[in-house]
Amino acid sequence: MVANFRQFTLKKSKALVVDRLPALLAVPLLLGAALACGHALAAAKDKGADKHVDTDSIISTISASERTRPFPVGEKLAYFVNIKDGDQVRSPFRVAFAVTGMGVAPVAAGDIHDTGHHHILIDMPMPADIKAPIPFDKQNEYQHQHYKHFGNGETETLLDLPAGKHTLRLLFADHNHVPYYISSKEISVVVLDKPH
Repeated sequence: MVANFRQFTLKKSKALVVDRLPALLAVPLLLGAALACGHALAAAKDKGADKHVDTDSIISTISASERTRPFPVGEKLAYFVNIKDGDQVRSPFRVAFAVTGMGVAPVAAGDIHDTGHHHILIDMPMPADIKAPIPFDKQNEYQHQHYKHFGNGETETLLDLPAGKHTLRLLFADHNHVPYYISSKEISVVVLDKPH
């Protein structure tokens, strides 16, 4: 009789668990979804509240000579690492950049297959002449900067631009500054007035 009672109790408790299984599984899922929504809302609120970007957080310790090597075949794309379209910054601000599908090499290394160096086009469209080298700005130009060359194989810099809205685009070129037409999307940044 005790065995029958245990068997009956076991069957009854299994039936209760099976009947309530969907509800028992739903509770952790609902809690997880609520937590995820809370985190997403907090992140969106933080993102919208402060558009000022701390660009000083990207500092490279790898020298240009350590980065001088061909890159394996892949998608060829240049991109900004630490800034994005619509950012508000204060000059001077750090800009870090990278390329995929190509290697980075200083101009002094010469003609190394599938390597080149970065350029930043400031407030300029893509060059129309696909065989012409990217021009150089005048020395010590501040108000009308257009072409920043990184012929030492740099992958970051400090830009000091006047206050206002500026467009930036990366353009990757060979050792003669002739573009490969591997570029980033053009982004706009707003340079805020310097604090007094």
